[in-house]
Amino acid sequence: MAPLLELAGEDPVCVVAYIDRKGADFELRSALGSQDAGSVTGRQWPVHRTSTVDWSERHFQLRVENTWEHNAAEIADALAVCQEETRADLLILVGDDRERRSVHERLPKRLQDRVVEASRGSGSRLLDDEVERLRDEHVRTRAQQDLDRFLAARTPDGEGRAAAVEGVPALVEAAREHRIDELLVIPDGPDTHREVWIGEDPDQLAVRRTELKTLGEQHSWSARADDALLRSAVMTGAPAISVVPALPEDGEDAPVGGLGALLRWK
Repeated sequence: MAPLLELAGEDPVCVVAYIDRKGADFELRSALGSQDAGSVTGRQWPVHRTSTVDWSERHFQLRVENTWEHNAAEIADALAVCQEETRADLLILVGDDRERRSVHERLPKRLQDRVVEASRGSGSRLLDDEVERLRDEHVRTRAQQDLDRFLAARTPDGEGRAAAVEGVPALVEAAREHRIDELLVIPDGPDTHREVWIGEDPDQLAVRRTELKTLGEQHSWSARADDALLRSAVMTGAPAISVVPALPEDGEDAPVGGLGALLRWK
């Protein structure tokens, strides 16, 4: 499972939205190639400004503005639905500056950190190398943000509680209590292969087999620490991310043993 995590982190699924004033076409890009992901058509008239400065045209110009705003909202709504259905990690907006910006501003807050804009004219398709560059930038940025949050959260607050933990024993305890908010993994870290014990349910895990018996679990199996923690994180809806793209060359400021987590408090 852990190697798949690293692969997914390095090759995020993305939706490319080709935007113009009348609507947008969506294209799904992944390691498997590209495929059509639908389209949206907004109001078709009026969409172009006139060149006149005659004040009698003011009403027409306002109708053009209203059409643009309406279509941007329609595109943003459709793109949000497309992201939810495809579970895309990245949204790439392609089109003229104003059109991209109008759609970007209308996307839900939950998607804002997944959006990048490509400076291409509307209608032109992005080449694979351009998509790959934008993906790589997104992966590095996301990993750096999560690693920075983790490092800051390791410092205890005024009540002596830290919002992050590292090391297998602390992570196992947090997983049993459903307190992992985000799991950070270095796939080749020394603790990822460490043996832990799991029961039938994802939150039944322990460092020692006898601990599971103490907790009332009669059946147990040996498992890798990263697999057991990923299984538990998925069960509670907590995301897991490889932070390898953000690691400094000296290896410092990394989760001890290659495993760490940001916590949620009940």
